[in-house]
Amino acid sequence: MSTVCLFVIGCSANNAPAIDKNNSLSSSEIQKITFYSKSLEQEKKMNVYLPKGYSSEIQYPVLYLIHGYSGDETDWIPGLGIDQAADKLIEAGKIVPLIMVSPELDNSYGINSAQTYSVMNPGDPNSIYNGMYEDYLYKDVIEYVDSHYSTLAKRESRYIGGMSMGGFISLHTAFLHSDMFSKVGGHSPALFMNDWSATGGENGLKSFLYPTETVRETRDPLILAQNLDLSKMKVYLDCGDQDAFKFYEGSEELYSILKAKGVSVEYHLNEGKHNDDYWKSMIDNYLQFYAGK
Repeated sequence: MSTVCLFVIGCSANNAPAIDKNNSLSSSEIQKITFYSKSLEQEKKMNVYLPKGYSSEIQYPVLYLIHGYSGDETDWIPGLGIDQAADKLIEAGKIVPLIMVSPELDNSYGINSAQTYSVMNPGDPNSIYNGMYEDYLYKDVIEYVDSHYSTLAKRESRYIGGMSMGGFISLHTAFLHSDMFSKVGGHSPALFMNDWSATGGENGLKSFLYPTETVRETRDPLILAQNLDLSKMKVYLDCGDQDAFKFYEGSEELYSILKAKGVSVEYHLNEGKHNDDYWKSMIDNYLQFYAGK
């Protein structure tokens, strides 16, 4: 596997210069991209995995992988080794060759929290980020990928999943934009019931994420699942049974809601904690859900 750095500075996803697609790669490749987001008016990063044999003559499904709180675009690719796992599963014929994209989402929860980008406490790795992050993800990132790589640019071949905060972002984004995604995964997803004690209490994360009940109805994946038509969506939920945030409670609730509505959903409560060791142990299962033959 090779790693290539490609910097697209000061350009929008619409007019960024074309990237060399390296026809028929002899081995899989990770490309480190920097591009300009119109929604955030900021340069942002993403890591892109291209499978062995990648060619601009073939179109590929795309899996978007979203990191957790205080993470970045390197957490999935190559952090959890999902690139190596994909190599092996593709070689074994268990999954189809695919492109994987892990964009930088900061500590944003992937919501449109403010018209203007800002960092609440600059220099603090745990600081909340404000901005039009939902638009950034479903508009800018996807537009960039579809315009620079040989993708199957349709909902049937576009998937999204993430761990912890990234699970929230993935479910929130896919449910609100079910015309763009056919599969979504929440891996130990940050689905909050009504216990905010581990996240600063009523004046902590809750005040950012759900400042009012009216806003909550437009953001909470549990409520969105109740209210939206997700009949064409396939959903994968999982969590460790020793998850310190007890996100298995929200996962079980979401599973029950979706199951009652006839949505194609699976839920796996596995042995493990809320950490990289757990997610890494599940990667083959995740990939076979998204891209299994």
